[in-house]
Amino acid sequence: MTQPNPFAPEQPVPSAALRQPPALPLQLAGVILAAGLIGVLVSLIGGLVNVGLNDSGAWLRYAAVYWITHLLMAGLGAYWLAQAYLERHGLEGYRLPAGLLASYGLTYLLLGWAIGHVNGLLYMWIYDQVGFHGLRHWLVNLGMWSFGLLGFCLQVLLPLWLLLHLLRDKAEAAVGAVQLSAVRLACCFALALAVAYLQLAGLATRLLSGMNTGYLLEGWEGAINLAQTVVVALVAFFAARSALPEQVRGFRGGRLALAVLITLALWIGGALLCAIALVALMLFGGTGEIFLLLAFGALQLALLWPFSRLGLRWGYKTQAV
Repeated sequence: MTQPNPFAPEQPVPSAALRQPPALPLQLAGVILAAGLIGVLVSLIGGLVNVGLNDSGAWLRYAAVYWITHLLMAGLGAYWLAQAYLERHGLEGYRLPAGLLASYGLTYLLLGWAIGHVNGLLYMWIYDQVGFHGLRHWLVNLGMWSFGLLGFCLQVLLPLWLLLHLLRDKAEAAVGAVQLSAVRLACCFALALAVAYLQLAGLATRLLSGMNTGYLLEGWEGAINLAQTVVVALVAFFAARSALPEQVRGFRGGRLALAVLITLALWIGGALLCAIALVALMLFGGTGEIFLLLAFGALQLALLWPFSRLGLRWGYKTQAV
């Protein structure tokens, strides 16, 4: 029997096999979008019946922005959580996922209607008990915005996590790490920033409406926010695409979320500093307000590029394939 040569060089250990990302996260996101569109259609019919066609213009503008924001947030949240869950537990997917998808879609619809009903009752109760004057208006709108985020967690994230956990016996084990393209990761990064921007812009609109700013625009401020969000998402996408390698090992949803938070913190900090400089120039510089506002917006978009790259560098720390 031939003995191994003790002086032979050690053979390198082959790296773990790479695999394509599972299809389940995209399927769950598709189910959420389909169920969400059903909910939007029901809400649209009910709203038109209550408001009337003649007075539905401003209501539709407000509602459309809310629907788009919620659908984008729900689809991205379902994809993100499912991808991170499968990766964390080393799963490729679930056998016969139709039951999981149907259960999730039905649960999403039922919880959405229940949470919407509770939200409406809570809003009317606060209106009767507290009112919407002065500081109370700010506190009520901040509370309703926070309740909306809680409703998102209860309607989208918690049911999905419970279903994935309860059906673990039907899961299929995976071999090797997930290989993701830079395009997919950049899309997730950009959409997460877009959702955060829409949420913060919506909160600002709620708070400023107490000073008649929102009412003067008659609902068009939501369309303006959406247009700005598209530009923000494009800048963030191309910045992330330039910072990421072509192929990345693993999704690492927690690290990617950290990169989004770092980018958002840098961007908000930069916006506050620029806003202070903007107010100073308006008060003492004598420069036209329109020019300064346009320059402020352009500067914020320009700063988003390096801040996105810094957020990914500090938070995500990519592992190239």
